[in-house]
Amino acid sequence: MSEHDRIVKLYAKGIPVGVHEGKLVGFPADGHRTAEWAVGPADGGFRLTVKGTEDTLTAPGTTRAQAEVRPDTTPASVWRLQRVTPEGLAAVDSPTALRTGTHVITQNGLALGRDLFEDPSPAPKPIVIRTDDREPHWFLEVLI
Repeated sequence: MSEHDRIVKLYAKGIPVGVHEGKLVGFPADGHRTAEWAVGPADGGFRLTVKGTEDTLTAPGTTRAQAEVRPDTTPASVWRLQRVTPEGLAAVDSPTALRTGTHVITQNGLALGRDLFEDPSPAPKPIVIRTDDREPHWFLEVLI
């Protein structure tokens, strides 16, 4: 973690997000398992790393699949962040420009998010690259 990183909590469709068995998941019934993320600049985008670890949010490819959280410094762990504004989407270009609010997280134009249709149980919900959600909005809570 560098001095330029921002520390955030992530919420996908209103539920807190963390890691379960090396995968990115939402915890609808177990919010204490959420992660804090260090958001730092990386190769024209951002790398999201679980605070205190080397585990980064990583897309396993360009096909629809659950996002992974593991040590990775390849382009598979570089994400674009866009803030949702009344005028549309606005690119976030640095960690210092990151503000608490609604965002879209993408990689290679593919959105990260929860699926439109999920089982109604309180079990952890998978977060996938290439989600079928047409409005894959994330709430980012900037802590530091």
